[in-house]
Amino acid sequence: MPFRNNRRWLVATFVLVITAIAYIDRVNLSIAAPVLTKEFGTNTAVMGLLLSSFTWTYTLCNLPAGMLVDRIRTRVLYSAALTVWAASSFLTAAVNSLGAMFGPRLLLGIGEAPFAPAAIRTLSDWLPKKERGMGSSMFISGVAFGSAVGPPALAYLVSEHGWRSCFIVSGGVSLLAAVIWYAWYRHPGEDQRLSPQERALIEADQEPYQQEGRAPWRSIVKHRDIWALTGGYFCLLYILYTFVTWVPGYLVADRHMTVLKSGLATSVPWICAFAVGILAGRVSDLALRRGMSTLNSRKIVLVSGMVAALAIVGTAYAESAVTAIVCLSISTSGIIFANGAVWAATQDVMRQLNLTGSATGFVNALGNVGGILGPIVTGWLAYVTSSFVAPLVVAAGLALVGGLIWAFGMRARVEAPVGAPA
Repeated sequence: MPFRNNRRWLVATFVLVITAIAYIDRVNLSIAAPVLTKEFGTNTAVMGLLLSSFTWTYTLCNLPAGMLVDRIRTRVLYSAALTVWAASSFLTAAVNSLGAMFGPRLLLGIGEAPFAPAAIRTLSDWLPKKERGMGSSMFISGVAFGSAVGPPALAYLVSEHGWRSCFIVSGGVSLLAAVIWYAWYRHPGEDQRLSPQERALIEADQEPYQQEGRAPWRSIVKHRDIWALTGGYFCLLYILYTFVTWVPGYLVADRHMTVLKSGLATSVPWICAFAVGILAGRVSDLALRRGMSTLNSRKIVLVSGMVAALAIVGTAYAESAVTAIVCLSISTSGIIFANGAVWAATQDVMRQLNLTGSATGFVNALGNVGGILGPIVTGWLAYVTSSFVAPLVVAAGLALVGGLIWAFGMRARVEAPVGAPA
């Protein structure tokens, strides 16, 4: 039977696809933003608030969503979340004013809150420790994949069929994924299609499974590594959400592209980031197999990714659009390169306590404050300076800060190599 001994990677691939859908649902408003700005007579400062509104409820709901993931199996939770994403997109297509769009975007934030904890919990359940770096990179590569595929497809819909069409199509994709996931997915302990050989591989390097109903927050809050991960992730998400929400508008405003051309150009950095993101997992897992401590193997990826993200400065000051896109591709690749290691490290730190979902919710909730600020600050600075240069320089500064937090804030621990006797 094909894939009989690779079912865990089919699950990881499906998680990648769901992550891509999540980001298509986030970026649809970014693609429509230049058209909406003209149609409703608004400016970048107001649009920045609307683009950020998704993260308001997303951030507030991450802690309870993480706890929910440690209580409810992801088969049900993922399907329910995807259904809410679909409803949000359909409602956005139905509104007739910019103010009315805040409601559906806030609903999308609620619906997407469980998606990162659910992804990490699913990967943690299905993958042995030595493969979690690759699994987490596949999950995060879904961000790049959705951001690469979404803009050109959505830009075409906006240009040819109006802005409402891109929300209708993205909502339909979310609803279809909800149905397929619920019908197909099972926890590895219940999956009858999982071969004995693969089950043994997973269980040989897997902490005992326990579905927790509550989180002893003291175990999470007192952990220095969790705070370091969160601080760096704040900086990373500021940059990531600036890219996701404002790159299409930047290309239209500063580089004078049409909506369709901006959609095509926006996909280039994300295509590069997708390939680099997969590589990140291999780098981290290879270092782990060669005897490096778990945390140091993740730090290599975390810090080097933020160093690459400093290329944002080149985007700000580039003379040509081509050079700007090249620098943006390096920056975006660096962000995705580092992002997967955040979740691999979270699994490594907290899985032994069976608090992966809750810890992910904690890191994601506090880190997403950066995601809230990115679109707002970028829109405001672009409005008052009539340019995106200042917002891009600010983003570069946060890349430097995030790299320093991860380099010096996370403690290295001496560990036996993976596979060595305990």
